[in-house]
Amino acid sequence: MPMRPPMTPIACVVLAAAILVNTPMAWTQDVGFASAWPQLMPAERDQVMKFADDFKDFMGKAKSEMFFVREGVSFAEARGFRKWQSNTPKADLRPGSRWYSVNRDRTLVLFVIGTEPLENGMRIVNTHIDSVRLEFKTRPFRDSNQIALVDTQVHGGIKNYQWVNVPLAIIGRVDKADGTVVWIDIGNKPDDPVLLVPDLAPHVDRDLRNRTQTDVIRTEELDPIIGSLPADEAAGQKTATDRILALLNQQYGLTARDFLSADLQIVPATMPRDIGLDRALVGAYGHDDRSTGWVSLRSIAEVQTPRFTSVAYAVNNEEVGSWNTGVNSEWFSTLVSEIIYTQSGNQYNDLMLRRAYSRTQVLVSDCTTAIDPNFPQPTNQSISARLGYGLVVKEYGAGRESNSEFFAKMRSLLDREKVRWQTHSYEAGYGGSTIAAWFAGQNMDVMDVGIGILSMHSPFDVSSKVDLWELHKGFQAFFKN
Repeated sequence: MPMRPPMTPIACVVLAAAILVNTPMAWTQDVGFASAWPQLMPAERDQVMKFADDFKDFMGKAKSEMFFVREGVSFAEARGFRKWQSNTPKADLRPGSRWYSVNRDRTLVLFVIGTEPLENGMRIVNTHIDSVRLEFKTRPFRDSNQIALVDTQVHGGIKNYQWVNVPLAIIGRVDKADGTVVWIDIGNKPDDPVLLVPDLAPHVDRDLRNRTQTDVIRTEELDPIIGSLPADEAAGQKTATDRILALLNQQYGLTARDFLSADLQIVPATMPRDIGLDRALVGAYGHDDRSTGWVSLRSIAEVQTPRFTSVAYAVNNEEVGSWNTGVNSEWFSTLVSEIIYTQSGNQYNDLMLRRAYSRTQVLVSDCTTAIDPNFPQPTNQSISARLGYGLVVKEYGAGRESNSEFFAKMRSLLDREKVRWQTHSYEAGYGGSTIAAWFAGQNMDVMDVGIGILSMHSPFDVSSKVDLWELHKGFQAFFKN
């Protein structure tokens, strides 16, 4: 057959135009993402609303990783989960048995034993349960113009100005030298006092108006008021801080030195609320990432007897880098090794752990940014998450996304189980990070998923109720293998 002469540049343009007109290109075709709300039947819509009510109740109680673990343990025990012990008998580790384990009151694992040996892999949903916040410094109190303030530091990336003029609560623990622990929760009950970082009135801030956004309120200016009564000189007090310390000693038995070994956090005192007259959205402090952490607890609690052991793994310190309660800690590997050791009749070796990890699939779940109706400019609307479009698969690129073959398996699973889902990618120069790299580094198949939210890292994040529900359905499908 004679060869055709090469096409001229003009002919190439004409042909390309004809193809664009007559053949829709793959990247311009509708991939099927749409709002999940119209697809709900009335009964399922009722489930969505009830699910969100439970979510609000939990989020109002669990405003830190420590309080999340406390509430999570109560939740687990009420649903038949038993505390894991390293000497648990093999006979107790039967398929369908339910267990939980805690690391230093800040990391929580719930797991349900599958019919396959653990060496054949797991199905893990990983979340982090620390959220951005202010924290007490080790010497936290100082006076300024006869007002007692708390000297703070910041946990995670916040916009400082958003934390001014917001009612704030104190939560956490103080560990005393005698070994006793004092738990603190002030500001969350309706009649509790709250703290506040005050701001200048517009009448007197003229000299500061040229500050840029990042400096409107500087980090060292995020010091909330904790007291304002003058010192009681008759009681030997010299400052307003002395009065506050006396009050804390009277109510909690604390001294100034006890705050050297305290883990006290300052968080918004506001409670979760519905947003919008149609009640489709939820506003709450700490969506990132206690929201998906809670969904993982709810989902694993509904697992019966899976084929592969199902694991809900909630870690601490993602916002600031790992520590001994974070994802890089060896604690989780030790727990998995103990389970394999028990299952194998004390025949454990490290190769069994490596094989278990290589056969494991993981959903690392965290929040991501949804398109903001007031500020859509930073997002590419064709590739960004939208409120109400369901579970989000986060494809961040640059080596931070699942292998195509694992994505294909997950696509098939989500579609088969009728989970509404969407994808999210950032424009160049934007975006956050995830802790999926640790699991990938253990040779596991990993996918980043979550929900889209508005006002991320503010004192009042916003999510869609139906997205929480679809994430729940996605976790259930994953755990069911």
